[in-house]
Parts: sequence; C-alpha cells; structure tokens
Amino acid sequence: MQKSEDVCIRYLMKEMDPSEEIEFEREMMIDENLLIEVESLRKTYQKLGKLPLWEPPPDLKAKIASDAVQKQLEQISRSSRWTSIMSRSVAAAAVAILMSSTTIYFSNGEAYTQTDTIQNSENLQTETVAPWVDRSNTIHFAGTSLQQDNSKPLQLERDRSLSKLKLINAETGFAPPTRKIVLTSSSR
Repeated sequence: MQKSEDVCIRYLMKEMDPSEEIEFEREMMIDENLLIEVESLRKTYQKLGKLPLWEPPPDLKAKIASDAVQKQLEQISRSSRWTSIMSRSVAAAAVAILMSSTTIYFSNGEAYTQTDTIQNSENLQTETVAPWVDRSNTIHFAGTSLQQDNSKPLQLERDRSLSKLKLINAETGFAPPTRKIVLTSSSR
C-alpha cells in the first residue's frame, strides 16, 4: 500500500484526530485524484460490509487453537529453562562471592597479624619513615604563622618550598583573613 492509501483508510475508519481530518479534507478539495481514491475505497468498504459472515470449519478452528497452544507451551518451556539457568547462575555467583570474600576476610586477618609483628621488628632496626606527599599537588590553608624559633636549615627549606607555590585564585593575591587561598605547584 502506498502512503496515500494508508491515509485514506485511516480517514474512512475514523482513526484520524479532528485536526488531521480537517487537513485531509482540505487536501481532497484541492486534489481531485485523492477525492476519487477516497470515494472508491468508501464504496469498496460499504460492499465488504454487506457480505455475509462465514464461520470457519470446526477442524480449521481446532487446528489453529492447537497450534496456538503448542506455541505457547514452547514459549513457556523456553522461559522456564532460561529462568532455571539464570537462577542457578545467580546462586552460583552468590556462593562464589561469599566464599571469596570470606577467604579474603580471614586471610587478611592472619596476614595482618603476621606482617605486623615482622614490620615491628624491622622498624626497630633500620626502617625510616617516609614523609607525607600531597598527591593532588594542591595545598589549602587559611594563613601562616611565622615561628621565630625555627632553625636556619629548616627556615631555608620552608622558604624554598613556598617559593614554588603559585597563587591560582582570580584576585591579585589579596584575600581577607577569613578566606582560604588555594596554592599549587603546577605551572598553568
């Protein structure tokens, strides 16, 4: 069927909303071929409505019904197999997760107690503590306090590390004392 025939059938079956119907009637006033097509389809539809209704043979009804039942049983069988497989898979996954998490939990407890004693004995011998490193390269602070009792090497190290920091806020560097300043060592 062509698109115009589909629209004509929708018009004849009263399947159009009122605005579409008005627009279609305007098109029929302009296009005479469309009007002829709608009228011929209307006559055909009226003739089909006058035909007597025939009941299908009982054996055909029974065959269609048995085929429909058979298809539905096949679909239910496939669905139940799929549900069975999925429920077993989910149960197996849950058991595997439970077993692995239990194993990890208990093995971490034992490993912690064993390594803790080993590390404590090593710490006593030669291990040095590594300083904290800011991984985001950003330091937030509200202000500084200069300590007068700093030793000269410590003061030089502090001044050298602060000289690498650059102000990244939009102002000129002046900020009220209640406001935080964000400094970073990246070169943007």
